[in-house]
Amino acid sequence: MGSESQHVNNHEPIKQQVNINNVNGNLAFTKVSRLAQRFKRLKEEVECSVHYNKFIDDFNRYNTKLDGRSMPDKLSDGGFQKRDIDRATYRKHQYVKKLERNKLYETAQLIDLELFAIINLNFETYIEPLIDSDASINEIKVAVKERIIDQIYNLLNEDGMDDTFLNYNVDDLYGMIFFLTGKCHLNWTNYDNL
Repeated sequence: MGSESQHVNNHEPIKQQVNINNVNGNLAFTKVSRLAQRFKRLKEEVECSVHYNKFIDDFNRYNTKLDGRSMPDKLSDGGFQKRDIDRATYRKHQYVKKLERNKLYETAQLIDLELFAIINLNFETYIEPLIDSDASINEIKVAVKERIIDQIYNLLNEDGMDDTFLNYNVDDLYGMIFFLTGKCHLNWTNYDNL
């Protein structure tokens, strides 16, 4: 376990990896994405029981509450109905349970950070303009599914196809969105216009 543990604890930035495969007598080169490499490293951490006992510094950016409004209040301000808020609360709590378990693995945190960044960027790019133009809540919900959930889920299915530890599903991805909402990184109404 000594050399494996040293390999797993290597904190060097992940560089692009190239796999060389022999396909019908021809060499084929395939690039492995950063996220796929992180899933591979997470598997090694889990198999070697390499635990990390705190959140990495970058994770604290997303795990710090930015203002005093609660997630249910933010969703209510955005026009969500009680049943939507109840579902969101449940999904957020389910994700937080996984987050508590996953924080033992540095690479799990790095994967979550990558997903949080995608959620934030896609929310700013596609959802905030809808909110600012007073789109209906149904239009916003469809856009969240198409522009955030579907894109990340496809990414997870490609780069994390062998993942058996995080094993995120669609509810977990919504849980991440509502976790970020609760930490005030995502707003469902334009508070500047209130």
